Amino acid sequence: MRRVISARNIFRIKSGNSCKIESGNILFVCKYNLLMQLRTHHIAENFQSLIRRQLTESNFFLLACLLCTLPVWLPHFPPMADLPQHAALISLFLNLGNPDFPFSNEFQLNLFTPYLLGYFLISVFSPLLGIVAASKLVISFALAAFALASRFLLRQTGADPYWAWLTFPVLFGFAYQWGLLNFLIAAPVGILFLGLVWKKGAHCDVRSSLLIVLMLYVLFFCHALIMGLFILIALGYWALSVRRLGDFVKCAWPVVALIPLVIGWFLLASQHSEAHHPIRWDLSWINTSEFYYSYAASWANTQEPGWGRVTGFLPRMLGVRPGLFLTLFGIILFILPFLAGGRVTKSRPRRIPFLVITLLLLFLPSVLLGNSFTVQRFALFALPLFLVAVDKPNDLGDVKRDILRFLAPLIAFGWIVFMSINALKFDEEAEGFDVVLSNMEPHKRAVSLIFSRDDANYIAPPFLHFSSWYSAIKGGITNPSFAVYSGMPVGYKDKYFPRIQMGFAWQPQSFDWQEHEGYKYDYFVVRAPDDVIRSADCRVEMVRHAGQWWLYRLHKKC
Repeated sequence: MRRVISARNIFRIKSGNSCKIESGNILFVCKYNLLMQLRTHHIAENFQSLIRRQLTESNFFLLACLLCTLPVWLPHFPPMADLPQHAALISLFLNLGNPDFPFSNEFQLNLFTPYLLGYFLISVFSPLLGIVAASKLVISFALAAFALASRFLLRQTGADPYWAWLTFPVLFGFAYQWGLLNFLIAAPVGILFLGLVWKKGAHCDVRSSLLIVLMLYVLFFCHALIMGLFILIALGYWALSVRRLGDFVKCAWPVVALIPLVIGWFLLASQHSEAHHPIRWDLSWINTSEFYYSYAASWANTQEPGWGRVTGFLPRMLGVRPGLFLTLFGIILFILPFLAGGRVTKSRPRRIPFLVITLLLLFLPSVLLGNSFTVQRFALFALPLFLVAVDKPNDLGDVKRDILRFLAPLIAFGWIVFMSINALKFDEEAEGFDVVLSNMEPHKRAVSLIFSRDDANYIAPPFLHFSSWYSAIKGGITNPSFAVYSGMPVGYKDKYFPRIQMGFAWQPQSFDWQEHEGYKYDYFVVRAPDDVIRSADCRVEMVRHAGQWWLYRLHKKC
């Protein structure tokens, strides 16, 4: 039975810093020092305040990770140039075993390719959600995972994880707007891999080495270029973190274990025609010679195009066309950690990531192994790898510095709102495509003729391959198609190669009935401000017109 201490309890102070509380048979004895008690209480309050602050900030960061997917979900179709082509190939992959799919014999699978993970994830969710929602879900996961992985990397390297807030604006840059699906999926995996390398440090035991091998294999089947970048950074880190050559070899052997896989893929890829395309360097710091930004874009300045290695860096990183606002905003992202008390780290290993990405952005070719925009897409990694080289400030309690730090979440949420507004504007521009799509029967062939491919708010042409959503949603074939590329998971068999190749997407006005075998197609999907065909030819007839979209079909009498 419990005994209650009543008012008759006797308190006796003894020796100035001890007390006894007596009640019946219960004796409580405590020893204390008033000064130490006050100090302990003060420290406890500060610790609790710190915990509350961190929990609150972490919760807001998770909220930002959720909200950063809004630009993907608000429009019916995401404003990503190549995404319709990837979705069309995934639809082909899912339909190859469908007995009702009439084109199965024209295609073949190629599963030994470093572009599998994104396709696999969307393929898993497509039967449940549909191809559009599945694509949005996987892309949303990649965007949120990139911010979270950046935070993890900064924490593991000893940098300030708080500055991961600054990575939200880079999510919607060059790689996103061009719809580089597999690159976007691989990006957080690469950041996570580097964080794990730092977490394991220079003590490379068997268990950690096997984990690194596994991560490298995952990276390979995500995207080979990203795998190459983070291998270089990891090797640099190990070289500066160990003292003996034997220790370096012990850490680096997982990279050697990957060599047979890479050689096998390279030998296979080198047999295809795309691998023999000439390397294009485009090394100018000021003006680019890349075709879209120098003349093909409707807003391109053909005399002084800009978009060089230096002048085009911030536009590519943030996905905004050059201007004073962009320049100031981009500079703020890089100097804000220093204004808030940060300093360049003295740790040489932590300088390696930014050094590697800087050299890569300055000297990697623009076209390599047939891949366009090879270097431009890597602007995504510049800011998070730069933040690795920034030390935490020593006095976080400074009011002015705390105010400056508070700007980072405001920047993140503000940029999410900005990109969400652009996404809604894009949805208005795309208006009419749903009407056209509803008038197309499934499992047919279509030609994409996109004369108006640009949007005022984006640095990539979001309508370039928009017609391929027909293939993705209704299981048809739309040319031009990424299936002509040998490195894709699904491709045309040689004898079924279409006359319409990928270059046609940029020159729809070159369409020739005989040369491009127009009589083989059921539909002709056009995006243009005016009726460019005008139904003058008896071979086609207009089915529907909505907005800038025009749908024609092969005339039954022809």
